[in-house]
Amino acid sequence: MSEDKHSKTEQPTARRLDEAKKKGNIPRSAEMTTTITLFTAIVTLYSSGGFMFSTLKNMSRDILSNIGTYEVTSAGAYSLMLKQFLILLIVLGPFVLIVMLAGIVSSISQGGLIFSTEKLAFDLTKLNPLNGMKKLLNKESAFQVLKSFVKIAIVGYVAYRILQQEVNDVIYLVERDIQGIVEFVSHLSYKIVLHTCGVMLILAVVDLAFVRWRFIENLKMTKQEVKDEHRHAEGDPQVKGKIKQMQFEQARRRMSKIIPTADVVITNPTHYAIALKYDRETMAAPVVIAKGIDFLAQKIKEMAREHKVMLVENRPLARELYATVKEGEPIPESLYAAVAEVLAYVYSIRGKV
Repeated sequence: MSEDKHSKTEQPTARRLDEAKKKGNIPRSAEMTTTITLFTAIVTLYSSGGFMFSTLKNMSRDILSNIGTYEVTSAGAYSLMLKQFLILLIVLGPFVLIVMLAGIVSSISQGGLIFSTEKLAFDLTKLNPLNGMKKLLNKESAFQVLKSFVKIAIVGYVAYRILQQEVNDVIYLVERDIQGIVEFVSHLSYKIVLHTCGVMLILAVVDLAFVRWRFIENLKMTKQEVKDEHRHAEGDPQVKGKIKQMQFEQARRRMSKIIPTADVVITNPTHYAIALKYDRETMAAPVVIAKGIDFLAQKIKEMAREHKVMLVENRPLARELYATVKEGEPIPESLYAAVAEVLAYVYSIRGKV
């Protein structure tokens, strides 16, 4: 049975979020990036505009004052163009670099640096004009158009209100010189742009919150999807049970071959069981050939009884052997004395028998 959107009430899991990031699906607000970039450009231009303007003015003055001294040759033209290009690079380079960095940092801060090749993969369906028309005529496109109109209306209203406040001063421009007119226009432009950026920043914050909310909403899951996700992450209980059963059977078959060769099984007596084997001719020290706790320990003891292998209770030694020695490894020197005492006891009993 198909599940509608209303049945997706569960928050997306970490795995679902990671898959979305790998596909390049990141909740980024284009409005936020654009606004921060524009605001950075305006602040940079305002703070360094005087230097840029004076440098360009001096460059133009230098060209015009020395116009008669330039050689009208390809080498002279090349030298002049190179000189002016370097000046423009010094003047505009830092400005362009700062604006570019602002855009990059704004984009990365919203979702990190994610590089996905999936969106770059070649897909013939992307060349289908019908698919392109569907993208232009869907709800998402209509919403983006509506959002743009609302933003333009709000920003336009703010600009209109500022112009309305300054309209009385426009009348007195006829009494000012060119420098006064330029200063007034610059002041008015900066005021409009600054207030506009403030409004756009507020709209960008709202848009970012909406984008993140919609991102989570689109990734929400049904209760069954969450269960399937956990089952996939942790493993199907039935499959895990079968694997454990197979592992136990393999361990049981292996122990059924090696337990009969043990010299002694040291117990806790209920929770731990460690089977030891020692051959003076081939081994430098006793070796732990099998060990187990709880259920597996009971099985080791059962096999030991079946094959007449002696069980010796020594709780501290059993715990120490289980914790420090792996199966197939010899015991450490620190346990030589304790194990030797156990083996001596076993050998003495066997000697009596």
